[in-house]
Amino acid sequence: MDVGKGYLNDKSRVLSFDRSSINAPGACVLFATPGMISGGFSLEVFKQWAPCEKNLVTLPGYCVAGTVGHKLMSAKIPTQIRLDEDVQINVRCQIHQLSFSPHTDAKGIMDLVKFLSPKHVILVHGEKPKMVTLREKIQSELGIQCYLPANSETLCIPTTNHVKAGASDAFLRSCLSPNFKFLKTSSAELDDSHKRTMPLLQVYDDRVSEGILTLQKNQSPKVVSQNEFMEALGVEKHEVKLAYCFPVYIPNSEGSDASDCLPSTSRKGSLLHLISEKLCRELPDLDVQDCQEHIQIQSVVVSFCSNEKCPHRTGVSLQSVDKKEVHFCCSWSLADDVLAWRIVAIIKILELDI
Repeated sequence: MDVGKGYLNDKSRVLSFDRSSINAPGACVLFATPGMISGGFSLEVFKQWAPCEKNLVTLPGYCVAGTVGHKLMSAKIPTQIRLDEDVQINVRCQIHQLSFSPHTDAKGIMDLVKFLSPKHVILVHGEKPKMVTLREKIQSELGIQCYLPANSETLCIPTTNHVKAGASDAFLRSCLSPNFKFLKTSSAELDDSHKRTMPLLQVYDDRVSEGILTLQKNQSPKVVSQNEFMEALGVEKHEVKLAYCFPVYIPNSEGSDASDCLPSTSRKGSLLHLISEKLCRELPDLDVQDCQEHIQIQSVVVSFCSNEKCPHRTGVSLQSVDKKEVHFCCSWSLADDVLAWRIVAIIKILELDI
């Protein structure tokens, strides 16, 4: 059958295919889905037409591994295609792969990259072996750095795009706030040549300023603080807070009642001071603030809890004659979740003997 350019334009020749015509004599061109012959009507017809050498199967574009279409593309005809344990098809028909896909193929990507001449290319969708080949081709032929990050992988790309922007007073004040970090070095880690010149306690400023670049009509770009940005938008800041109330057991002082839920005010200060010192030793790189009534490290706040019905309290109290149970409430923001549980673990194993 000769299919000329005007053949498909003749609507009288384009008809819906009737299943009863699958084994009818004569020639025809059938468009059937799915294109990967993974099931449906295309697989039903393929079973009937594949054994005949006069037939031609055209596979448009990409076929997923494991489908009949993918097996046909890598097979040498004649061959046998096994659909399942009970069904096997003898394939003698001709197989042709047509570069037709709603996705851009390798040639299209190369043409696009060559036309745009970007500084970086990121490949995010496709089979890994083919993406590796395409990356090497882009780098070798076009001299452009190309990346193919895995799922959930963070990719950092250097940029030379500089934007001149102003800054608000609030943002500039946040830049002036130091963020001192303390690094302790053991003398055993230093050789003789550095012991005299290298201090055991080093202080450095780990200052990081965060702002938001805003662009307004007929105005120059400006960097503002987060609070200023939310105020301009008329929105409130929402923060996820977590809390946990846990017991710590301390020895009873003479004449004290084991049923008391909290020690005296002076003893509370001594307990918090012991905890603060322990946290300073265990977390030397963090700023541990002893605020008399509570201890704060970043967003983590630890304080005594006298509420017997505290909603954050879990577990069963263990009564003891020689030890008193004191509860601490620990609250923190979601960003410091790992740090908070580390602090809780340090406090729980602390020997509070005063």
